[in-house]
Amino acid sequence: MSLRTRLLLTTSAIVLVICGALSVGVSTIISRQLIHEIDNTLDARIEAIAATLRENQEISPTGRRQRNPLSDALMPTRFDTVTQVIDPAGTVIIALGEVDLPITQRVLNIANNPSGGSARFTTSIAGVKYRMLTIPLVNGGALQLAKDISEIEHAQQRSRQSLISIGFLGILVAAIAGWWVARRTAKPIQQLADAAEHIAATQELNTTLDIHGDREIEQLADSFNTMLGALRLSSEQQKQLVQDASHELRTPLTSLRANTELLERDTLDAPTRDAILRDIRAEVDELTSLSSELSALASDQRLIEEPTSVDLAEAAAEVANRASRRTGRTVTVVANGPQEVTVRLGQLERALSNLVDNALKFCPVALPVEIVVNGKRIDVVDHGSGISDADKPLVFDRFYRAAATRALPGSGLGLAIVKQFATDHDATVSVSDTPGGGATVTITFA
Repeated sequence: MSLRTRLLLTTSAIVLVICGALSVGVSTIISRQLIHEIDNTLDARIEAIAATLRENQEISPTGRRQRNPLSDALMPTRFDTVTQVIDPAGTVIIALGEVDLPITQRVLNIANNPSGGSARFTTSIAGVKYRMLTIPLVNGGALQLAKDISEIEHAQQRSRQSLISIGFLGILVAAIAGWWVARRTAKPIQQLADAAEHIAATQELNTTLDIHGDREIEQLADSFNTMLGALRLSSEQQKQLVQDASHELRTPLTSLRANTELLERDTLDAPTRDAILRDIRAEVDELTSLSSELSALASDQRLIEEPTSVDLAEAAAEVANRASRRTGRTVTVVANGPQEVTVRLGQLERALSNLVDNALKFCPVALPVEIVVNGKRIDVVDHGSGISDADKPLVFDRFYRAAATRALPGSGLGLAIVKQFATDHDATVSVSDTPGGGATVTITFA
């Protein structure tokens, strides 16, 4: 079921329930009010008649039934009510009106008990509804007074019919309004769905949605455009990474091909063959390193590793020890007190290892490389040739290699991995000159 249909049905159902409840409530209130007015009329008249009967001996019980006696006491009730007087035995003594009122056991109890209270109820006589009131007489017997309420019943029925008509009209209006609201609400959502299907089918990420509507709909469209922008950027970066990787792979592969062709010659002496094999091993090592770094850049470490609380000084010491054991060079750590940050430990160690390896590559053997931990800041300091001002803004780009370093081994991805680590952890990375010569790369956590 579509959103538009659900909105239409929901709106109509709500209005139906409200109209039904209001109709029942209004009808009940009107009915009770009309019956209350009838009861008030009966109360006033029956008290007056009872008082007159007590004072007027001409209509006192005589033992025989009187039908429509012409008495001043009963004259006010002759034309719009039915009056009946019974003795304690239930015999009708005086009857005024065209019908006889029912004598129930409750009426007989009142007739035989002057202090027995009164009875008030609605009854049907010959298919006509009457509202009847019975009170006891002082000398025994009971006085019954009833009023035809058929007109009231008709009025109630007409009221119910009017309320039902108004209810149906309200439901019709609500259905039209619900259809309009549903159409207005569902249209931009449908446009979003169509755009998403079009993009999925055509892979056209350059699409920009221009959808107007309520604030929430426009916010959804803006979020969709932001998502498209991120996807577009990611796609462009992936294409650029593939192109750059293809370019970088071409050089070692070409060298491997040339060396293997040389090995096929029968005229090679042993020293030359050994030199070619060493070159092949070096190219294989370079390809292995390049493959590992490409994998690190291509994979989203945020989905692979969960952040944990890490002591920067301990992580720096571990990286320094591994580098020293691997290269035999001196890597020192200076820590100004322990400082914990929430990072992905494996990604942090990879970034620090890349910085230390770069520093060792460009720092003279006689000089140490330093890792300085100061609060939430890590500096990797070398004392080599440094980085020119022209190269500083570009060193963190993928596959970028300064002119002075292109003859040295490396893929140009080490600092790009450091930059990716900083981006994933809302940190900043920068490069500056070391006093006395060399370069200092700084990672600062928020």
